[in-house]
Amino acid sequence: MPSTTLYLLRHAETTWNAERRIQGTLDAPLSERGARQVRALVDALRDVRLSALYSSPLQRAMETAQPVVSAHALAVRVADGLREIDQGEWESRLLDEVRESDGARLQAWWASPDTVRMPGGETLGEVQRRAMRSVFEIAAGHAGETVAAVGHGGVNKTILLALLGAPLASYWRIRQHNACINVVEFDGDLTRIITLNETSHLRDDTWHPLA
Repeated sequence: MPSTTLYLLRHAETTWNAERRIQGTLDAPLSERGARQVRALVDALRDVRLSALYSSPLQRAMETAQPVVSAHALAVRVADGLREIDQGEWESRLLDEVRESDGARLQAWWASPDTVRMPGGETLGEVQRRAMRSVFEIAAGHAGETVAAVGHGGVNKTILLALLGAPLASYWRIRQHNACINVVEFDGDLTRIITLNETSHLRDDTWHPLA
């Protein structure tokens, strides 16, 4: 079977990223920096021959995906499995607020992320299972083609860890900056990660959010 190349992207910066506010499944618009990052992402992918582009249904991912597909005369295809981890009661709250009200669980999230469920939210294992179903469906549907998918920091990390055969306990060992580019090649039973967290196209607009 011909190989499939997947450009796995993270959405651009939002106003909540800039505030260090936890987003999860809630929507927040792109910031001014995020708008610049999208333009840089469009330029970086302009010469890539994309056959399709998939996106998480969340607003920040769709706002990142739409200018990219427009540049390639494509339409966004929604992949629900790419939506961000549901962070339950933590969503919409500042990181410092969570530290004050739920400090022990937050500390466990930093120390052993694979063992924690946010109150009312998902585990990383649950996220990884749905995300990988979407990724393998996308790859299988585009043999011999190059496609892109716009996800989120958390969900992208679970995908990359699965493809590397690494445990979810290593969640914090991978960075996913806003508007970064990962390149993955699916070649039969073999998967190769060609590029991880590429941000050279962003110049001074790289952001390092925790959530």
